[in-house]
Amino acid sequence: MKKTAIAAFIVALAPVASHADLLFTVGAKASVWNAEPTGQIDDDISVDSSNNGLGLDSENGTQLTVFFEHPVPMLPNIKLKQTSLDLSGEGVLALATSFNGQAFAGPVTSDLDLSHTDVTLYWGLPLPLPYVDINFGATARMFDGSAEVKNAGATESVDLNATVPMVYGAVKVDTPFGVYAQVDVNYIGYSGNTLSDISYGLGYDLPVPIADIGLEAGYRSLSMKTDEDLTDIATDVDVSGLYYGASVSIGF
Repeated sequence: MKKTAIAAFIVALAPVASHADLLFTVGAKASVWNAEPTGQIDDDISVDSSNNGLGLDSENGTQLTVFFEHPVPMLPNIKLKQTSLDLSGEGVLALATSFNGQAFAGPVTSDLDLSHTDVTLYWGLPLPLPYVDINFGATARMFDGSAEVKNAGATESVDLNATVPMVYGAVKVDTPFGVYAQVDVNYIGYSGNTLSDISYGLGYDLPVPIADIGLEAGYRSLSMKTDEDLTDIATDVDVSGLYYGASVSIGF
């Protein structure tokens, strides 16, 4: 009788112990983003049209994320995300089209690098809901890219380097079946500049006992409208497309 009672007591405590082990969480995500550009740069030069524009094609960019979460209420969690995205293509520009002060006409080849790094500090709302996580915080987005246009007679390039503060928010809804949905938002708008970045997708946590391993797929939409004071040339560009990848996290 005593052995039965002890066994029942241990079983009852098992879920509590497992949750207690998850005070700290470290994790990583990796995904491929099939990004397609639209819009204009500089002197209303189309980035996607090949008849009178740069003719940039859709490309597969990469997204790498690492994060650390802890139970201390006042201290933020931290997430680092690196997006590598280099768009290139061939197009035709009309007579006397100017890019960064350099005149181009006829066939051109172009490159638009929108790679950037995010440093996000965030907190989780203490909701009494077992399957819902809501996070909020701030992101410092650091662009380290460039734009280049060239033809047989000239080459002109400009750096797209800027650090932009953004408001961050995320919602994740889990289910008892391992399937989850999530939305991740970064946004800022000021002085005629607007930067919006929204990702939403679905995932599935594999039934692996030693770690949380998930498969994810979704859609990311990046919209940026900037002036010359922020990025040296004006931009009004949207980049969007599907992404797919995997994640892993370990609690201790």
